[in-house]
Amino acid sequence: MIKKDNKIFFLFIIFVLLFLFSTTKYLSLFDIIYTAGQMDVISYTEISKHAPSLPYNSEIIIKHIAQRFLVPYIAGSIAYYTQIEIFTVFKFLTYSFILLFLLITIIYLNKTNYEIREKILFFSFLFLNPYIVRHHIFQPIQSHDILFFSIGLIVSYLIIMNQNKLLIFFAVIPIFLRQTAIAIFISSFIFLMKNKKFLYSFVMVLLFFISFYFISVISNKISTDTFNYDYAYGIIYYDFSQIEKLIRFLCLPLVSFFPLGIFLFSKKRMNTDFIKSMILLSICLMMIAQPILAGPDGSLRNVVRITTLCYPIMLVLLFYNFSLKKLISKNYIYYSYLLCLFFWSLHPTFSIFSFFSILRF
Repeated sequence: MIKKDNKIFFLFIIFVLLFLFSTTKYLSLFDIIYTAGQMDVISYTEISKHAPSLPYNSEIIIKHIAQRFLVPYIAGSIAYYTQIEIFTVFKFLTYSFILLFLLITIIYLNKTNYEIREKILFFSFLFLNPYIVRHHIFQPIQSHDILFFSIGLIVSYLIIMNQNKLLIFFAVIPIFLRQTAIAIFISSFIFLMKNKKFLYSFVMVLLFFISFYFISVISNKISTDTFNYDYAYGIIYYDFSQIEKLIRFLCLPLVSFFPLGIFLFSKKRMNTDFIKSMILLSICLMMIAQPILAGPDGSLRNVVRITTLCYPIMLVLLFYNFSLKKLISKNYIYYSYLLCLFFWSLHPTFSIFSFFSILRF
């Protein structure tokens, strides 16, 4: 029975991947920037173009993107030494990181005691989310984010399993990918202190600040731009008379998170650790708060993509605390919901289908 379940699970994985790669819209680098409006790509590719050196006092590169120089620099270096087009190298890195994300997800699920339907549903929530795998197939320049999702999944597992030593490394390394990783660091520090791992806490803090200092020095040399603090607390200056715009802004993350509403009908699992759950929840809340605090004029529609950075952690948190086993044992609910998740993945910008564009607001 176990072998049969494994075969079903892996066949489902293959089907999902084929579905994603065959229904995603593929654009040129020019069209990604100027048709799809992914303007951050300009800064990322500018870093890559200067490899194996780094840009110096660039007026093109945005400050907060200059701090994410690691993966674009690696992509540019590969392109420089192999003479392969930069866009092609970014695609290679993105597909490699998707494969890594897939392996980490499978390993994680194999370490749980979830039944086959729960595993398939967990995988579907993760891989059919339009802002995770599909978005990165569509826009491979931000390949570092799919790596960030992988680390989020690893950190969640390490916290649940009390893997304190490994947590020191995985709570620090994502700061090289994006600033949102500060949420992981803060919550991991609290977790280690709660476990009375004072030496581990000290080492992690030391590594974090060394890394942060290094990133700051490099990014200051890369870009002459100044950090826009609207990204941190722009909502303070928002014109609250535009209440309709604010409500639309606050509702946008639901595009990514609303399928998780099924957990309202789940059953609470027994013997879960309250502290671990609160640590995972704190990471999610801090990650969600960051783009919300930037406000409608700071985050714009990017609020969906940025809040989704916590999605793997939130998914682990929900499956750790709640069971859907009884609900999805009913075939009509289970299969109908899976079908809905496939439709949910068909984002009108990222997929070849545009019928959901009528739902834009």
